[in-house]
Amino acid sequence: MQSSLSADRHPVRQHSAGGEGPSAAGDGAPAPRLSGETALRLAAVVAVLAAALLTACGCADHSAWLQRELRAAAARSLLFWRPAPAGHWQPLGHHRPPLAEPIDQLERFPSPEEFFRRYVRPQRPVVFRGLAGVHPAYWLWTDDYLRREFGSVELDVEQKKKEDRSIGLTRMNVSEFLSVYKEKDLYVVHSIQEEMRRDLALLPSVQCGGLQRLMMDAVLWFSSGGTKSVLHYDELDNINCVLDGYKHFFLVDVDDAHHIEFDHMEGLYSSVDVTSVDMYRFPGLRDVPWYNVTLWKGDCFYLPFRWPHHVISSDSRNVAVNLWFSRLLWFNESECSDFQVSEHASLSDFDPAEDADLQRAHLVARVEDSEQLTLLAFADLYADALPDDDEAAEAAFDQLDADGDGLLQLPEMYEYEAVKFLRLFPRYERRD
Repeated sequence: MQSSLSADRHPVRQHSAGGEGPSAAGDGAPAPRLSGETALRLAAVVAVLAAALLTACGCADHSAWLQRELRAAAARSLLFWRPAPAGHWQPLGHHRPPLAEPIDQLERFPSPEEFFRRYVRPQRPVVFRGLAGVHPAYWLWTDDYLRREFGSVELDVEQKKKEDRSIGLTRMNVSEFLSVYKEKDLYVVHSIQEEMRRDLALLPSVQCGGLQRLMMDAVLWFSSGGTKSVLHYDELDNINCVLDGYKHFFLVDVDDAHHIEFDHMEGLYSSVDVTSVDMYRFPGLRDVPWYNVTLWKGDCFYLPFRWPHHVISSDSRNVAVNLWFSRLLWFNESECSDFQVSEHASLSDFDPAEDADLQRAHLVARVEDSEQLTLLAFADLYADALPDDDEAAEAAFDQLDADGDGLLQLPEMYEYEAVKFLRLFPRYERRD
């Protein structure tokens, strides 16, 4: 059953009871000598000047970091007479109520064409309630079964359940992990090996039309519960299924991501402490709208690429699997016309995408807001990847423009052989 929502991509946003935004000062509070906006601007000026002086004298090597720290300290000083912003020194999400009923919920898997048209292409998340049982693992993966069937399989294990990307991973096999995970601060985040994939399914909504060729990986998330991720986003589409326990998502629309300072772009995450948010150091988080999505045992969730999120797991055994897909902009209808979708398709029957297909998908994803390109738009969009030569750019365009109409369409880009496609972009830096 689908929740009642506007047909537009972004439904009307409503807020649950409980108020919104920072609380006002009481009648007896002293009148502020500066407005909050003016104080923050002064704080920024003070921070920049102080950082410049310290950098000039060789006292600091990280001026951007120093500016942020000084700005936060100056803001606290200049605003000492005002109440702290809502959510300050509290867990992420305490600054305002979540948006009410924002996410579609289905009790069936849509067809591949419907899934692409309604959710993948417009980047709209959707929850599939009670459908994780399509994975045999949902019924099979007890600790005893995992130890018996996969005890020697090696795993990558995070050494803290509150994510800290500065700490390296450790390795242990399944049996070793199962013997200690209930007492230790450990969290398996590991690409699922071939022998374990037989217990997983490729969901019916992604079995044809192109997505099945852009599956990058399947990942196991396993702990005794209480995990907390950093606030981050991914450059891939994600379908997450909870096999045991539950997960809470703090979810931000990609169009509202500008509120968040992602100060670690090498990992696409923010260094904000998700358990105690410093609203002076990260002022954009004071106003960010957010959705609260809870996945219960048996639920699956399509999370579009670039939607910022932070995830908390239940305080008990927690097992989930997710499938990563590269961004797809065009659905190949002819491929699905004679294809019989199955709820029993084993993931082991589908190979991860070839690297060339993934690299091509990454390049094509730049076209996100267009259905076709002129030569001028093509040359501008891919200027960093094409040869530094106008004639070469035109030759690449002509190679891809199969019907020769002077307009490059998405199908023409996706149907061009991937390896040859990449040769047209010799300056493109391949992604890992």
